[in-house]
Amino acid sequence: MTDPDRAEAPQPAPDHEPPGGGGAAVPAFNLHGAIILMAALCIAVHLARTLVFDGQIDRWLIGNFAFFPIRYAPGYFQFDWPTLLSPFTHTLLHGDWVHLGFNMIWLVAFGAPVAYRLGWARTIALWAITALGAVILHTALYFGDWVPLLGASGAVSGFLGAAARFGFRADRRNPRRGFAGPLLPPMASLRQRGVLAFILVWMVINYATGADLFGMAGGASIAWEAHIGGLLTGFLAIGWLDRGPVAVHRA
Repeated sequence: MTDPDRAEAPQPAPDHEPPGGGGAAVPAFNLHGAIILMAALCIAVHLARTLVFDGQIDRWLIGNFAFFPIRYAPGYFQFDWPTLLSPFTHTLLHGDWVHLGFNMIWLVAFGAPVAYRLGWARTIALWAITALGAVILHTALYFGDWVPLLGASGAVSGFLGAAARFGFRADRRNPRRGFAGPLLPPMASLRQRGVLAFILVWMVINYATGADLFGMAGGASIAWEAHIGGLLTGFLAIGWLDRGPVAVHRA
């Protein structure tokens, strides 16, 4: 008897071929516009910080748009724009080009199929919700800390968590359709082949990198806990944001 939790996700019917046969051409780029927008914002901000802004302006950006846990501690809390916006705007700031590059690679890998599943508004909502989940866990563990949190890692990890709920199975026949199967229940998704192993390896790598076990961080602090917060938030929030498989009509 087939276990319904482990059953293969049903494959969508292929799009009809254009007149004359030959099948539709595979697009050269398969990134959803929402992913392009978020990546472009991160890159543009870092370009401005490194090539245009002077040190004073850059310090102002960090002070107002990076996330500081101390802002929410008694005696420091103020109901102002940095307090309201920094849980989200910190995702646009990065420590260096390597930090930015790794985040953009992961965003493209996991964000594109999720975005084609969700559409524009829900993709941006997932980014915001997972960024918030990342800073909530970070604040819980580092309450009152003065060290700023910056980078899209928490939100990007949220897309990884969301992708896990589909068993990491995108429709490879049409890259722009993304995840076309059903959203799996949390435990069922973890029982899909390779999903739990991938997440566990990812967590171990994040911990090893954050704890600088290999001496590669050069003294920089990597908030691996925020990555975990984003991952867990995306894993759960996709159940609320998912709009279901995109209908495919046959000719």
